[in-house]
Amino acid sequence: MVDARTAMIMATDNMQKSMRLSVVIPVTALVGLILIGAFFINVYINTERERDLQQWEARLGLVADAKIDAVQNFLSETFDDLQVLADNASLQLYLGELLQARASGSSQPAEFTYLRNLILASANRYGYWSDDTPRIAANIVTTSISGLALLDIDLHPVVATPGMPAVGEQMTEPLRRVLSGVERQATGLVPDGQEQAVIIFAVPVMAVMGSHPEGGDTPIGLLVGVRNAEQELFPLVKGGVGFAEDSEALLLEMRGDRVVYLSSTKDGAKPMRRSMPVSRAKLAAAQAVKTLDNFALLDNYRGESVLQVSRRVNRQTWVLAQQVDAVQALSESNERRQFLLISLSLLLLASAAIVVAAWRHGSSVRARHQADELIEKAARLQRQTELLHATTDNIDVLTLLISQTQEVIFTNQATADAVDSKISDIVDNELTAVLGPATVGELQGSIRQAQQSSERVYRVMALRFGAHDRVYHASFIPVERIGHHRNLMLLVFRDITDFQRAQQRHTKLLRNLVATLVNIVDLHDPYTAFHSQHLAEVAGAIGREMGLNSNDLEMLDLAAMLANVGKIAIPRELLTKTGSLVQDDEELLHSHVSTALELLGKLDFDGPVLEILAQKQEHLDGSGYPRQLSAEQMTLPGKILSVANAFVALVSPRAFRQAISVSDAVDRLMQDADKLYDRHVLAALFHITENLQVSWSQWNEEQSLD
Repeated sequence: MVDARTAMIMATDNMQKSMRLSVVIPVTALVGLILIGAFFINVYINTERERDLQQWEARLGLVADAKIDAVQNFLSETFDDLQVLADNASLQLYLGELLQARASGSSQPAEFTYLRNLILASANRYGYWSDDTPRIAANIVTTSISGLALLDIDLHPVVATPGMPAVGEQMTEPLRRVLSGVERQATGLVPDGQEQAVIIFAVPVMAVMGSHPEGGDTPIGLLVGVRNAEQELFPLVKGGVGFAEDSEALLLEMRGDRVVYLSSTKDGAKPMRRSMPVSRAKLAAAQAVKTLDNFALLDNYRGESVLQVSRRVNRQTWVLAQQVDAVQALSESNERRQFLLISLSLLLLASAAIVVAAWRHGSSVRARHQADELIEKAARLQRQTELLHATTDNIDVLTLLISQTQEVIFTNQATADAVDSKISDIVDNELTAVLGPATVGELQGSIRQAQQSSERVYRVMALRFGAHDRVYHASFIPVERIGHHRNLMLLVFRDITDFQRAQQRHTKLLRNLVATLVNIVDLHDPYTAFHSQHLAEVAGAIGREMGLNSNDLEMLDLAAMLANVGKIAIPRELLTKTGSLVQDDEELLHSHVSTALELLGKLDFDGPVLEILAQKQEHLDGSGYPRQLSAEQMTLPGKILSVANAFVALVSPRAFRQAISVSDAVDRLMQDADKLYDRHVLAALFHITENLQVSWSQWNEEQSLD
């Protein structure tokens, strides 16, 4: 539903969109190809790096494991030698006797001499002291870095090798741990007045069974060995297989919140003279003491990147860290990865260049085909637009197609004539400018409803188009898409002014006919004069009270007005008879409903007027006439007419009785609730009579005056 110019624009836009897609899709695919290629190149490079790191982890691990084995063998052999000596029964016996003699104040030179000779011989055998050591010919106390000694439980020396280091404050803590129950203990420390690191080995000496009051499981002394760590331990840490790259092996220990470098470092720091916070996340030494068997790329104490493998010494708090300079270690692999990265990137770019060249060639061919298609589509759209206008311009239905912003996309000649304009002036113009603000304001509610529900909306509306006020049947039809336009609204207005006027004339004629028939009935039966009007008034009041819609109320009103038409066929003498009615009289009187249905059957009513009228004498229990309908078969308007008819009959005088009051009539009807009459209808009638102060009680006076 577009004109020729719009058709051309749409065809051009579609072709341009197609051309843009022909560019966007290949470019997107090319970019995606490059990104995917770059991703896989990066994955491959990272895989190569991980492989190199794994190789270094294996190399460093082998070296670290060999050094750990050497350190642990050294410690184990040393402890084994001391344990054999400490388990010597003679040493245990003589030490016990010597300590007892000291306690009693006597001397035991024989025991002391034996123990001294035993310690000296053992020290010479195990490498703690040598009798070939030159002695200074003077009364001077000499000290050395190593030695072997027997101590009592108060850590006082009993016998010791010459030059044995004194048991200073730094030695007491590990010795007391041995006395408290630990069989073996070794730790690195710095003796008083020395700058060299030593290792202390201590094993408990037990009492001979039966020779000590507390039994043979209680230490009576300590066998303490001191060795030079820089000569015997650190070479095991720093020796072994070397690396072409700059490397370093360190012995570490965590003390509190700091990591202590037990061995010396390459920058000249003495053993145990350097410590750093354990909290430094990137510090290699900190990670080594916190994580067992760790391998990582970290920073050493000088801030240089190193590859590190760490191993813990069994039964010790020491950790061996084997490090190698990361820059040197990974230089070859970095060069190889850089070569691979450059080569693969060039290959990827070359592939992309080939794809671009092929795409450009294919695009030029497609562009020529698309240009030909554009010309053909434009011509086809032009023909379709002309056909559309030829159809819509020759009908008198007003048609407008508007966008979501209420801009007119299409209209026909009938609309242009109605607003006294041209199609070219209407298209692409605002709807308000075409129809006027007042008319558009009338349409806005229906337009919004159709947009929100996405369903068609129909209205009968009095509208002004141009200078004419007419009545239209308006259709609001949502249109999802036409061409590149989306969320459109099709407005169709069919002029029904003449039809509505004809319908109004028909309704007026029908009302006049009803009024005439009612007047005839009133003249025929003076006792039921105004009965139809009163019946219509009561039925209408009840219907409104119960919420009937306007159409049902209109049908109920017509049925009430025509309810007594059938009495025309009843003899006047019967209608005015004051005596009792025989059975034949009652049957004849009851026939007035069927007679009314026959008389009115050929009239064209717009609704179920006759169906409602037929139920005015019916009862819920089926005792009524003429069809003996039950409650389920009766309609609500029919139930209302039945109650209203009974009520009007009671409050109106008849030839054979006087009228009763409104309240008495309601009470009498309530006695038959749910039997003859609907309880809800009766409740509505009661509410009307009690609260609305109706003037129905005056009907008797009006009728008597007539």
